[in-house]
Amino acid sequence: MTHDEALKQLRQILEEDFKVPPAKVTPEATFRGTLGLDSLDAVDLIYLVGKSFGIKATVDNFKDLHSVQKVVDFVVKTKAASATA
Repeated sequence: MTHDEALKQLRQILEEDFKVPPAKVTPEATFRGTLGLDSLDAVDLIYLVGKSFGIKATVDNFKDLHSVQKVVDFVVKTKAASATA
């Protein structure tokens, strides 16, 4: 999975489930600041990312992933690791 594919899929999750305009979902965007998600939204997002990308996503995995780019990097890295395992 490429960074562009992961970004596109994450953008789709944020648009469909959180009503975030796609134009706001940039790599630099932060979930709480730029996108306006609260802590309950964050828990939902972790679940949806795990389900959508087929990875194990937990609050511990995501506690330091505050921006779109960090989540995209995490997804790509996790998918690559599981592909080689």
